[in-house]
Amino acid sequence: MSTVETDATRLYQGIQVGKGGIILINIQNGFIEIANKNFAIKKNLTEEEFIKSSLFSDVLNKDDYGYKRYFIKPQIICNAKFVISLIFNTDGVLYMTNLGLQMNDSLPSWETWSENDEIQKKELNDKWLEKNVGKPPYTYPWGSISSSYDPRSGSSSITIVYK
Repeated sequence: MSTVETDATRLYQGIQVGKGGIILINIQNGFIEIANKNFAIKKNLTEEEFIKSSLFSDVLNKDDYGYKRYFIKPQIICNAKFVISLIFNTDGVLYMTNLGLQMNDSLPSWETWSENDEIQKKELNDKWLEKNVGKPPYTYPWGSISSSYDPRSGSSSITIVYK
């Protein structure tokens, strides 16, 4: 039994860690553990550490607007698929992680976008958080978790902000 499986059993009542990259959010320390990559997204993760990690091979795109944002191909998180984006501040330290629920097998695009789908994703994000993390508020010593729909960007996501 791996460390991830042991932690999952102890911290995430009833959530099984299996093959295929199941990710868990550890509410005690903010780690997002990616089982099949042997890697954890965490507070104070540096961009350099991320680039050297096995997860870096799953990067689909990168934006650099002072802060650097990496879009990572969908990963399984407690039996749902999420596109992940990691946002590093100007010092190269992880500031924020966004998890975007993937409703079908295609990546998000404006060609398939609809406001109704994004509002539905927001509702599903809320239910997913309550089932897998607990009831809000999601404020912890290491940071916070929120679920939102942003009509300006046309997206719904679960956002983890690190202190």
